[in-house]
Amino acid sequence: MRHSAYPAVPVAGLFASLLILLAGIFSDLGPPSPTGELRPATVISIEQDSIGRPFVALVRVDTPDGAVLCGLRSSQFEGSRLPRLHSDLTVDYWPTGCAPPPVSRELPREGVLAMGVSGMALMAFWLWAGR
Repeated sequence: MRHSAYPAVPVAGLFASLLILLAGIFSDLGPPSPTGELRPATVISIEQDSIGRPFVALVRVDTPDGAVLCGLRSSQFEGSRLPRLHSDLTVDYWPTGCAPPPVSRELPREGVLAMGVSGMALMAFWLWAGR
């Protein structure tokens, strides 16, 4: 004996999964736009704090007006790990400072698509198995 609301739950799940799938297809999941402009830079010095841990990377940013020095704290990087000395990197530069380039913290498009497809498959199977 089935409850009369049986098909409503998997059908609602099917529509929700379809919306997740469409969101994965049509959403823009790129990184946020930079505050200034992305410019090439080179690490020229690594400064340490009072107990000897790397704390600030001093970088030379190549701008149209010439080279500019800028400091990047370790807390601005993933895992608080500074780049190596003399390594090249890209920074988000504006006239009063700089920062590492913005990084997308959202679920990758493939993850959203996989959730939508697996949800649709699960709901379709539930509807098929319950007939």
